[in-house]
Amino acid sequence: MWNTEKDQNRWKMKFILPEHNEALRQLHLKKQKIDRPILSPEQLEEFEYTIATAMSEDLSLDFELFDNGFVREISGRVVYVDHLRKEFRIKDDRGDTNFIRFADILNVKTP
Repeated sequence: MWNTEKDQNRWKMKFILPEHNEALRQLHLKKQKIDRPILSPEQLEEFEYTIATAMSEDLSLDFELFDNGFVREISGRVVYVDHLRKEFRIKDDRGDTNFIRFADILNVKTP
């Protein structure tokens, strides 16, 4: 007779090809993505006040940003606000300058 356990093991995957591994990783990332939250006008006003206060007192801020379906965090000082391009320039702790669009901000708080 047939050994069914041996037949089942024969077709089990013993290794994963790099292409399959990448596809599984992409599928896992896709499941973790979130939709862009819609912020209220009150939240936006609170962010503006927090940023203006931090700039006048030269304080560091923690930003939560929407980045292609994920939330990214940046900490640093706001060094410039570009109203025409609708973005901030943030100098982080390493001295790098980050460009942040107004529309990508989800939350701003003092550390």
